[in-house]
Amino acid sequence: MTKEELYRELVKQKMEMTPGERMKAYMAGEEVDCIPHRLLSADDALGVAWGYSKHDLYNNLDVRAAQLRKKQELYGDASIPFKLGLRGMGIALGSEEIVSDRGENDIGRRFLDTYDKLYILEEFEVESNPWMQKKIETVQEMKQRLPELKYSGGMAGPITTAIAMRPIEYVLRDMRKAPKELHRLLELIVVCNLKYVRAGYEKLGITSWSISDPVTTTDILGVRYFREFSSPYLKKLHDGIVYITGSEPTIHICGHSRLIWEDLADCGFTMLSVDNCENMLDFQRIVGNRMFLTGNVPPVDVMRNGTIDDVIEAVKGSLRTGAENPKGFMLNTGCQVSMGVPLENMDAFFYAARKYGAGAQIGQMPKGILK
Repeated sequence: MTKEELYRELVKQKMEMTPGERMKAYMAGEEVDCIPHRLLSADDALGVAWGYSKHDLYNNLDVRAAQLRKKQELYGDASIPFKLGLRGMGIALGSEEIVSDRGENDIGRRFLDTYDKLYILEEFEVESNPWMQKKIETVQEMKQRLPELKYSGGMAGPITTAIAMRPIEYVLRDMRKAPKELHRLLELIVVCNLKYVRAGYEKLGITSWSISDPVTTTDILGVRYFREFSSPYLKKLHDGIVYITGSEPTIHICGHSRLIWEDLADCGFTMLSVDNCENMLDFQRIVGNRMFLTGNVPPVDVMRNGTIDDVIEAVKGSLRTGAENPKGFMLNTGCQVSMGVPLENMDAFFYAARKYGAGAQIGQMPKGILK
């Protein structure tokens, strides 16, 4: 399919439901216009594809508001992000923030070079933390520009946050050499994250929360260390979010996670975003009766480097392997949509989701893919 053909077909597609209406009806067992679908963390990639500079997206609230407004108008699925990313809590707790000329942040010196500083983390309060307060003020200003949009919250998992506090080689060594201190650090990270969730809930009314935890992949930790150093704190974080907000958080894990799917379900998670390196038929077999599945079109090999036809075929493949998951399925990318993804490939994703995911019902193959 050429770009011109794609956009002619997109004009013909008329959505009968908003994303919120679709998900509500789908989870109630009703047939919906098409399978629930979303591109994972695609705001920046969309903004750049639409011609906004990365500098302006990160530094100019008017530009970011324009990008979110356009996303809402085109796809009906935008929110104001109150998200810490993989580094935010580490920065709030004292790690050095390095900001590029474009406004992207990274971490320089980690705060916790010695565990003697652990007591300082006990003093963390959102209300007295300048970095957190700036974050709150920024999203409140965005809300003034986009009053029709809801907020969404997000954070890194405890073990991923730990490496924003302490170099990863230290954290991995601590699992054998200083487990008591590492457990204390992870406990404090959960406490700090829940203070952040409570602030988001009480000040902004946020009930939609996501957790990203790339370091908890079995490619890095393995099952043994996951169960000792990640699982207990993911459960505490999950349970705390549910207690504060009354809503279940979602979780995304990069890389391989199959060996810990049952553990994640035991932690209480009911929705998992799986990387494209995993087989979603395996997911259905192992935890499909316990967890909602979201995935898993390859974000690099297909979305960034593939053609329009490659994207369409990958969407069809994901529908064939994921759509019959008993607890439900959302078509998504296997990981974050990176910069440089052609706009036509993102639009091809939406086109294929609507065409081949048409007539979707929980636990069943969509009628669109059966034609």
